[in-house]
Amino acid sequence: MVFVAPSLARVNVKVTKGVINDICSKTQKPSFCLGVLNQIPGATTADLPGLAKITIDLASSNATKTLQLIKSLVPKATNSKLKERYGTCSEHYDNAIGDLDDAQQYLRTGDPMGANLSASASMDEAGDCDDELKGLPADPSVLKGNQDLNNICSIILVIANLIPR
Repeated sequence: MVFVAPSLARVNVKVTKGVINDICSKTQKPSFCLGVLNQIPGATTADLPGLAKITIDLASSNATKTLQLIKSLVPKATNSKLKERYGTCSEHYDNAIGDLDDAQQYLRTGDPMGANLSASASMDEAGDCDDELKGLPADPSVLKGNQDLNNICSIILVIANLIPR
């Protein structure tokens, strides 16, 4: 006897504008999500795991760019506390990139919950960097990088929750 669980049928659901609208309505910043998902090449031709992979790739790219920016700011910082905090943020971003690598690995092995938890950990790292820089004359591009990583990871969380376990 062959039995197919109805929830497993959703794995191959193609992402449509309606699915994107549904995903984005569940994120922290729906307008940010719509802007991102409607511009990612391949988003509307992917299935949910494919969209998760594309979005994790975007988060990794964002985190890598922000890390490079932070590393370039360390030697330029004249405020010793800011220099120290940029160094700490650099560590947070190294961790965030590792977490996103883990998220991709979990996704490849069919573990969307593991991908979700790793994306959440990456979000935490961006938030920790933001906390480190509070009250200091930090470069606004770093603060924007923190917010963007947080918002992209929020999209990953929603998509991962839609992928059947």
